[in-house]
Order: sequence, then C-alpha cells, then structure tokens
Amino acid sequence: MKKILYWAGRGQDLKILESFRNVLKKEGYEIDYINIEYDTGELSPNQWNQVVNNDADWWIGISLGASLLYYSINFIKKSKPSRITLINPFSSRRILSEERGFDLNNQWDFSPKDCKIEVENLELVLSQKDTKIPMYHGIELLNNTICNNKKIIFVNGDHIIDKDEAQVELAKILIKNEILNGGNNNERYNYCNIYKQ
Repeated sequence: MKKILYWAGRGQDLKILESFRNVLKKEGYEIDYINIEYDTGELSPNQWNQVVNNDADWWIGISLGASLLYYSINFIKKSKPSRITLINPFSSRRILSEERGFDLNNQWDFSPKDCKIEVENLELVLSQKDTKIPMYHGIELLNNTICNNKKIIFVNGDHIIDKDEAQVELAKILIKNEILNGGNNNERYNYCNIYKQ
C-alpha cells in the first residue's frame, strides 16, 4: 500500500479536495495528514516528526499546505518521498501578501522559492480560475526544482477546485501518471490538461 502525506490549505479544512482524496483512498492509497497547526509558534519543519522521519512515498499539498510541503522537504532525515504534487502553491508569502493586500503579522513569513529541492517526480497543479494565488508562483517553484520528471496540470477550476468532477478527474490523472510513469499520450480531459516539461 502506498502512503500519502497530505498537507491541507490554510484553515486546514478537510472538506476541500475531499472527493479527490476519496478517489485516492478507493485506489488503495493510505492518506496521513500533516499534524501541525499552521501559523502557530515558530516555523520549524526540522522539529515536525512527520517531516523529519518521513515514511510517505508521495506528498500532496494545496495552497499554503503545498508551499509548506515544498519548504519542508529539505528537513527530512529519513527517505524523501519519490513524488510531490503541489496544488496552487505560492513561492513567497511576503510577495503574495503585497499582491493580495493581507497582513503577515500573525502568519509565517517564508519563501519556498529560496529553497533548492531535489525530487524524482513533481506535478504542479494550477487552477485556471484561481483568484487567490497567481500562476507564476507555482511556475517559479517548478523551475527551481531539480527533478527527473516534471509535469504541469492545468485545471479548469478555482483555487480550491470545488467541482467534484474536476477533483475526481485530477485524482484519476495522477493515479494514471504513476502507472504510466509520467506518460499522458496526448489524451484530452474535460477539466485537466497535462503539459510535461
């Protein structure tokens, strides 16, 4: 059984992407959830047991969770996941706060783009109708990653991909990519399009 470490977005609402995760569970993936409270205390991934002693093959994160995932990967002391999936991440919270006009006083101020990471497989999922985080943030992380197999998946959806059909399709594409070792065979999808880098 393959294990996923899932990083929820700000507020850690597990109703977001619930249909997506349900498809993964039905396909036999065990999903564990990052168990730290965001924006509380110091940002210290080197003290988070699930990071330091990672036992998951695949990390998936959305929004703030995706950015924390990317930032945290260099703190792993055991084996790194062979695959990460970033869904609508930001590359700098400071820059995002300036673009979107929110206050960082009670939030962790960090820039995943300042990290250089190495991973076997990376999927960057970007929502075409995302009004919260501009797409270029994710592209910066994609370009900054040393990786053998990179893909960009564009989803016809909003920041949290609220349509169940889009979530289900995205999950099926990610499962199929693992089986085909990254191939997409120029297939057409209703909600998702894959581009390989």
